[in-house]
Amino acid sequence: MAKKKTFEASVEELEALIERIEAGEIGLEEALKHYEKGTQLIANCRGILDSAQKKIAELTGEQDSGAGSGAGLGSGDG
Repeated sequence: MAKKKTFEASVEELEALIERIEAGEIGLEEALKHYEKGTQLIANCRGILDSAQKKIAELTGEQDSGAGSGAGLGSGDG
């Protein structure tokens, strides 16, 4: 896979696969292929969410450290 799908594209494709499987539009062999593809899409979504969560934690940590330092300096002078 040269380029990873966006979170939204992965979710859309996953929903389409689920609809086809649940509707019984496909045979067992094709359903298994779709199931395998679905697990790959879920892994991609989890990876994207994990990265976003780490980024948020980094940003929140930086903001908390900055606010804590400023508050500590201001209260120590008074």
